Amino acid sequence: MAATVNRIRMALVDLADEPVQARQDVLDEEIERALSQVVPDQRKAFLEELMQRFPSWDARVGVELKTAESAERSATDERELSDPNFLVARLIQLAPTLSQRDRQVLIQRLCEAGLSRTESTDWSAECREALLGALQLKSDAPIQPSRVTELTCMLVEFAARLDQLVWNTWRAIHPRAKRRRGEPLRGLMAKLLRQDVDVSAPQVKEDLDRLGGLIAAITSAVRQAGRHAGQYFARLSPAEISKLTEMEGGGFLVGKEVRHWRKYVELSATMTPDVIENEIREAIARHVEQLTQGT
Repeated sequence: MAATVNRIRMALVDLADEPVQARQDVLDEEIERALSQVVPDQRKAFLEELMQRFPSWDARVGVELKTAESAERSATDERELSDPNFLVARLIQLAPTLSQRDRQVLIQRLCEAGLSRTESTDWSAECREALLGALQLKSDAPIQPSRVTELTCMLVEFAARLDQLVWNTWRAIHPRAKRRRGEPLRGLMAKLLRQDVDVSAPQVKEDLDRLGGLIAAITSAVRQAGRHAGQYFARLSPAEISKLTEMEGGGFLVGKEVRHWRKYVELSATMTPDVIENEIREAIARHVEQLTQGT
């Protein structure tokens, strides 16, 4: 209100020497500009307050106050309904009162009209249904395309790091393995989005399946590694040492306890940390190869 009053006062001063019609046109324009920022049902009160600020209002400048019951639409209303800036401003005012469902409907309609940049033109109903199915959501669940982009970035980063970590681990476990990493997933997915003719969606899925299979196999093999390590301790158990010394026999001049101790020392000398580590790694590699080959 204060800004409008100041503009009108400045206009009256500047147009003091102008013809009546020129003053009226400028004042009409200022009032219409001010009304465009006011909710329709509050315009009557706005004009009444504005008139009180100017008790010596020029009677030749007519401003008609239409009642709410009037079915006739003013010229100002007609222009506002055709003014996209006014409509957007009004929508912004109403936005805080809209429900999430209403927001989704408006976003969808804006996208259909080509007025929204939040959704790609390639976003089809089939893509939406596929995403909802993968997330186990209902068909009418609202989806924010911008959130889809954020989630995609996180998943790409996660898959790329996992791809590098798992294949490096496998190479350390089995340096001579025939199963090797192909092109890094990050580059493969980038080519897919660029519509590279050499990369297809089934190819990316195949690489993801290979990575998933290797992860599952290594995880399962690690569980078996504990059992394999336990076999080493079993070799040094009193029962196993006693069994070996009885099979080898021994002179009557050497006591049983001495023979057991000698056998223990003999066996423990062959079980160095390096030997144990290598054998466990080989056991993991064999287990992974068996699982990934489907045997």
